[in-house]
Amino acid sequence: MNTVVGRQWRYGLPDGFLDELDWVRYAGLEVGLAGRGSLIALKLFAAVDRGPESVHVQDLLALAPSRDELLVAQAWVVRQDASEAFVAMLEEVVAHVIEGS
Repeated sequence: MNTVVGRQWRYGLPDGFLDELDWVRYAGLEVGLAGRGSLIALKLFAAVDRGPESVHVQDLLALAPSRDELLVAQAWVVRQDASEAFVAMLEEVVAHVIEGS
């Protein structure tokens, strides 16, 4: 389980995050799984934050998001960090994922 995402509660989760949760029960444990849109947004944020060699870029490519899904995710990621350098890296990752899909 990725508890790092828990810190994101303070800064704001992707739009629709709570509505997209898919609750699954494993014996006595109930787990909320992020929906596709939220997962794409969180992976995109992590891919930019961790760099091009991170597993998050590979995860994004495996998800094969549509252009529209990436644009929605990109809008959320920009709200997390709108610095010029971060936005430039974000645009590079989005272009790479679009080319790879």
